[in-house]
Formats: sequence, C-alpha cells, structure tokens
Amino acid sequence: MTRALVTGGKGFIGGHLCDVLRARKYRHKAYDLVDGLDVLDTAALDRDVRRSSVVFDCAGILGSAETFARIAETVDVNVRGTLNVLEACQAHNVPLIYLSLKNEWHNPYMITKRAATEFCQMYGDYYGLRVAVVRGLNAYGPGQHWGAVRKVVPTFIMRALRGEPLIIYGDGRQIVDLIHARDLAEIMVRCWEREAWGAVVDAGTGVPVTVLELARLIISMTGSASEIVMEPIRIGEPEHAVALANPTDAKRLLDYYPTTALREGMADTIEWYREHGESAYHG
Repeated sequence: MTRALVTGGKGFIGGHLCDVLRARKYRHKAYDLVDGLDVLDTAALDRDVRRSSVVFDCAGILGSAETFARIAETVDVNVRGTLNVLEACQAHNVPLIYLSLKNEWHNPYMITKRAATEFCQMYGDYYGLRVAVVRGLNAYGPGQHWGAVRKVVPTFIMRALRGEPLIIYGDGRQIVDLIHARDLAEIMVRCWEREAWGAVVDAGTGVPVTVLELARLIISMTGSASEIVMEPIRIGEPEHAVALANPTDAKRLLDYYPTTALREGMADTIEWYREHGESAYHG
C-alpha cells in the first residue's frame, strides 16, 4: 500500500495536500511540525521516511519581511531541515516532491527556499535521487492562517470583513499569480504519480493580477466599505515585483492546468473566513 509522508502536513498547503491524497485513497502521515523544527529531528525523519513510499516536503518558516527577525532559524529549518529530508530520502531510496517558490526576492525566506531547491537538484543530478520541485505561486484558499505572517489574501479578506482599511505596501502594481491551494496540491501529487523526476514545475495560472486589483476584488466580493491605503514597501519586497508562473511544464508533464477560476476560488475562501477567520489568527 502506498504511504505518503507530508512534512508540514498540518500547515496550509500540507493540509490541502493531505486532502488530495485522502481523496486518492492513499495512506498518508502528516508530519506534525511546530515552526518546522521537527525536520531537524534526524532520527524521527529517518524512521518515517524509511516507512514511506514518497515524501512531500512542505515544511518551512515563512514570511518575506517577517523572517528578517529570525534569519538563523529560517536557515536552519528551510535549508538544513531540507537537507535532512534529502539525506533520509537518499538513504532509503524514497522519492521526494519539494515545495519551493517562484519569487526571487532578497529576503531570508526566499533565499533559503532557493538554496534548498538547488540542493534538491544536486541530489538528483549527482546522487540519482528521484526528486521533483514544485514552485508554488500565490496560493490561497480555505484554512490559511493570518496575523504574524502577512499573507495577502487572508489579510485582505479579514480586514475587508471587519471594515478595516486594506493596506497595500508600495503602489499596488505588483503582479501576483493566484492559485487555489487544491490546484497546487494536485500538481504536487501528479509530479509523483507521473514520475516527473528532475523537473522544476511552476504551480500557477500564468494569469497576472495586480495587488490593487486583488484588493478591489475582495472589497467587492465581501460587500465591504473598507478603503485602500498605500504604505511604503516593506523590507525584503521589491517595489515592482512580478510573480508569474509559466504553466507550460505542468500542462506538458502533468496534463494539468489549475481548474479553479479566481472568483470561484475567492468565493469559497471568503466564506471560510466569514466562519472561521477569527480562530485562524496566529499572532
């Protein structure tokens, strides 16, 4: 029987990934992480990887501006933790699907994810590890925490539902690529099922949306009276950022393109936050 191990399985993407695996009738174990620190437990990793058919690595410390306050810890978890996963997968010949990022900004979060991606490719190139990298774009959907780490969709939704101003850092012309978390999870599972070893696959729609357009859409869909307020760009975020997927490889290798239209996905996300948003706050 197939047994999937999901590091970060209690997190946002990991939770949606477990839902997809459950729908496929796969056995799966969600590795329960507290700030990602369990990926530093090499004995536990070795034990669980040894018993697994595949590992999906979604663990990590998040945050563009936020990780400047915890640089060393971010490096430990996002780089050394991934190396621990790679070593265990290599030792037991277990394939790995690694969740990375498309953005190439200069902040601890994205620098460490890029470094970990390079290590994944190195293990594939030189050690023959079966590994695929999925570069997630701006994932959104039900279940995402908000608060201490400022994720744009849940932050905008919660402020709109409360009638509070939606704060945009910069001029709002930054481009994002919004992908529903269940589509991102589907791409990860298909990388394994279709043995896309050595591939680096973008998980996004390729459809550009500006941050200002997103704010206006959420205000409209929530029926909010919130205003939009511009503030200076935050540390670690470029003034004119463009985060956009090239969905070609996902279509070619996986026969998949994200199926959730933005308004459809945003509608179920808004409804989730209406019901659960206050309990999803992490300060």
